[in-house]
Amino acid sequence: MPGRLAIFDDEKFKEDSKDLIKNDMVGALLPKYNIAPTLPIPALLNNGNYLYTHFGYIPSWAKDKKSMNINARSESIFEKLYFRDSFRYRRCIIPINGFYEWEVEDKQKTPYFVKDSKDDYLAIAGIWDEYFDIDLNMKIVTVALITCDANEKLGKIHHRMPVVLEKKDFSKWLYDENLKEINSLFNIYSSEKLELYEVSSNVNKVLFDESSCIKKVEKIEIGQKTLF
Repeated sequence: MPGRLAIFDDEKFKEDSKDLIKNDMVGALLPKYNIAPTLPIPALLNNGNYLYTHFGYIPSWAKDKKSMNINARSESIFEKLYFRDSFRYRRCIIPINGFYEWEVEDKQKTPYFVKDSKDDYLAIAGIWDEYFDIDLNMKIVTVALITCDANEKLGKIHHRMPVVLEKKDFSKWLYDENLKEINSLFNIYSSEKLELYEVSSNVNKVLFDESSCIKKVEKIEIGQKTLF
């Protein structure tokens, strides 16, 4: 259940989606290395708009922001009234360069960065809706990531992961009306296609947003010689 994301390069995604993007409202991407819920994140909606959205889905009929969810389970998304209409009519793709998960052992939480093994982006299946934000006095687009069971590699630290779409399935996910076809896209991304490694605990701080967030922590083995 990823609650922190990173998106610092969307050029490849925009190239792969050039036939689907009608309005690029993101423009030059502002690199972000530690996106927490409620913060802006780009998404390609099934109306052709590529824009910044609110990370955290709030249905249009919600009374307040307390109804926010950042994830929707692929196994039950169509059954739940909360997500059902958006799953049918308002799907989106959320491009990220990676996400963070935490391994918990003896009450100690260790952050890991999870990314494509070939340094490509990950196209996450999502849903969206418009919610009238009273504080901003305007409608905002809110999104949630769709999740599935984790693959074997990620499953060692967390039991869930986002649904990752293949490029060939972008159009089907956004526009197909056949729910069986859409459900067929809820596949578990293979372990071979993912890389994960430990990163600094600085990522635990919501306000810390630097490229060092995704830097691998190099561990020194006991007995290993150093230069000093």
